[in-house]
Amino acid sequence: ETAVDDAVIDLGIDMVSFGSVAAAVVEEEAGEPALNFVLGAGAPGTMEGDCLPAAIRWMEHHEVDYRVPLAPGLPELAEAEAWLRRRGHRQVRGPAKLVRDGAPADFDPPPGIDIYERVDPWEDEAFGDPLAESLGFASWAATFFLDLPGTEAWRCLCAVDGDEPLAYAVMHVHDEVAVLALASRLSAAPDGVGQSAVLHRCIAEAAGAGCTTMAVAEAGSEPAVSDRASLLQAGFVDAGRTLTWLPRARVPM
Repeated sequence: ETAVDDAVIDLGIDMVSFGSVAAAVVEEEAGEPALNFVLGAGAPGTMEGDCLPAAIRWMEHHEVDYRVPLAPGLPELAEAEAWLRRRGHRQVRGPAKLVRDGAPADFDPPPGIDIYERVDPWEDEAFGDPLAESLGFASWAATFFLDLPGTEAWRCLCAVDGDEPLAYAVMHVHDEVAVLALASRLSAAPDGVGQSAVLHRCIAEAAGAGCTTMAVAEAGSEPAVSDRASLLQAGFVDAGRTLTWLPRARVPM
């Protein structure tokens, strides 16, 4: 929904919902499960209402490699896994889910680092590049982040030391839950001050919005080592691994 219109057309980006299950494809990146996925499987009604089977049929029609992440403890988890297994899917090791409560940060922001909020898409045209890289996307996928600055319910933040951007974060706030993506620049200070500074601001924003839970977004892979270290230092904890299911391998035509 946030990709620019030209990219939607040129890259074959599409997204559809079947009840509480959402499916998304990027046809020009058919071999990238990070960009082709089914979300919401295992939630109440997803099997009884044929939502997951409908989403999988839609994905198969597009002929892409995709992933189906499942969270432990979901009401229809067992039924969803049994159906995926019968369909020929296989389970692989998924990334850790990093979460924290909505309590204020118990650390001080590092001195000398400024935090700027991006509120206009053209304020920082490089804003999306490190975020796309941090999620394991191709470089063109920065388009997914270009229109986020100024969009309702989104916070787009940049930690800067003088004229040097050190770290970026995007955070979506909805129903007392804040979900964020963190990205440090390759040229960032090695001690993680940029990540710490922008995380301190994210935690303050989430607490101010009344959030009770914060979670780190992922696209099927772990965050960079330095970013993960900063997240753990900021109070995020490993809440278990996502159960990721993949379809049988496609045979290219």
